[in-house]
Amino acid sequence: MTVEARDNLRTAAIRWCSLSVLWSAVAGVSSAVVGLVVSSAALLGFGANSILDGAASAVLIWRFGAGRSQGADADAVERRAALAVSVVMIGVALYVGATAISALSDHSVPERSLVGIVLTAASTVVLPFLARAKLGLATQLRSGALRGDGVLSLAGAVLAAATLISLIVRAALGWWWADAVAALVIAVMLIGEGLRTLSNR
Repeated sequence: MTVEARDNLRTAAIRWCSLSVLWSAVAGVSSAVVGLVVSSAALLGFGANSILDGAASAVLIWRFGAGRSQGADADAVERRAALAVSVVMIGVALYVGATAISALSDHSVPERSLVGIVLTAASTVVLPFLARAKLGLATQLRSGALRGDGVLSLAGAVLAAATLISLIVRAALGWWWADAVAALVIAVMLIGEGLRTLSNR
């Protein structure tokens, strides 16, 4: 791969990560606040995941910006970025898992929230595009850190979909635990991906 082609890929990675930061600032913060208000573990977990996805994307913006200017130090920058992303994933997983377990033990039933439904529905459309772009670029750039960030975006999309489904199932069948179970599934997935990114750095 030529230097120009690699620089173009890095520029594309920075662009997609910047869009991730922007989306997480809007959807992530709003979802976390709404999740707290309506006591939804899945919505809160989605919001936390989105916020930390934005933080991981910010690290990647630094990583690829530094990669263009540091040359031989790019590998060291990649390892530090991969470490940061993996720690973020594991941190999100532990938080979401703890919140879900607490909701299950307390038999917490989340309230309905139109804002939460709109945010999660929009995220099921936006986040897969962000994830696909980042995962594709990660393969071309051979970046475990960018792959981890893409997984965070993909997990956010899955969590958004799970949150919507749990709200529908709870309303239709009265399964109060659906919201927390959806959050637990995502927590397990994030721990696995976080450990994988950590071991491959």
